[in-house]
Order: sequence, then C-alpha cells, then structure tokens
Amino acid sequence: MLNNIFDKFYLSNHPDGKAPLPVIKGVLLLYLAVILQMISNVLDGFNLSAFIFVFFVLVLLVFFIGEGRKWARLALLILILFNLVTLIFNLTYTDAKHPHPIIATTPPLYMILYCAELIVEVYAMILLFSKPAGGWFNRKRQPQI
Repeated sequence: MLNNIFDKFYLSNHPDGKAPLPVIKGVLLLYLAVILQMISNVLDGFNLSAFIFVFFVLVLLVFFIGEGRKWARLALLILILFNLVTLIFNLTYTDAKHPHPIIATTPPLYMILYCAELIVEVYAMILLFSKPAGGWFNRKRQPQI
C-alpha cells in the first residue's frame, strides 16, 4: 500500500529522476509534521492570517527540500532545533507563581501533538541527512527553462 503512495508522489516522477527513498519518506513525514503543527496551532489559538502564513512558509520549505535545495533543509533543521529547545524549556520552566513546570498547565492533547510533531520531524531530518539522501542534495540540477 505504501509503495503505491510513493509511486504516485511527485518525487517518484521528478524531472531529475526518481529521488532516493529516504528523501521521499523524509518529505512525506515533513508534510505530516506540518499537518500536526497546524492542528496544534489551531488548538493554541493562532489567528487566521498567522495560520495561513505559517502553513504556506512550511509547505514551501518542505517542497524546496523535496526539490533538493540544501538551504531549505538547513533552514528547516534550524526551526526544528528551535522547537526542541522550546519543548525542553517548556518542560523544565517553573514560575514563581506556579511552582510546577509549565507542562502541568498545558493541555495534554496539545503536548501529545507537539511531541508527536517533533518526533516525526527529527526522524524525517535523520532520513534527509542520511548518506543516500546526500546524493540527491548534491546532484547536478538540470538548467531551468
């Protein structure tokens, strides 16, 4: 079943040739992470304009990663590392008014989505920085018309 999905995916029919499987899996996982992040943004109360902006920026970054752009892969890695630092800060931060960590006041569904998103993103980045994926990001691109 997953092979059918992979075969219909854009990177399986790319003009520069089929992308390596780690790149295809990594990009699909990043799209899943974008969906998880948008769900958690809705739960967090993002306004519509911020939601649309964040959604399009993240989808554009993931698309450029699929195209083999190293700068997009690095930019998203920096954003994911920022998310990890934010999670660690949220898990360990205590306030003078609230002696318990902030996790105690955060809704459990939001934290589950946030952690699931980070796990998916980290696994996708491991795939995208693997040796087989490196060839895709270092390939000679066909000239644009």
